Amino acid sequence: MDTSTPKKSIEAFHGFEIPKEPTPPADDECCMSNCAVCVYDLYEEALDDYRDSVTNLRAALSARNILEKEWPKSVRSPITIGSGDRKGAVLSAFEEMERTLAKKHQTAEANSAGH
Repeated sequence: MDTSTPKKSIEAFHGFEIPKEPTPPADDECCMSNCAVCVYDLYEEALDDYRDSVTNLRAALSARNILEKEWPKSVRSPITIGSGDRKGAVLSAFEEMERTLAKKHQTAEANSAGH
């Protein structure tokens, strides 16, 4: 009879452990007695640790020049659609298109001036 506790599986990427997001407490886990150490306080601490771990992992992967599109989805930077970030992304894409068109026009003018 095996009485050992089950081992947690560890997910790794390029030799780095991928942090697992903590699970929020179930509705019945909080006794609503205003405990000094509530399960929600513990959850918030675990969530802060998780976020720190993800930030550190992102920095380590970036330092190794591993492209973000190759990272596990749980580690990639979030893209929030429908917020101010979307507007910024659209403006960035528009600005990039404008720069590309300006370069194209400059090249065309330089080629026509040389003829």
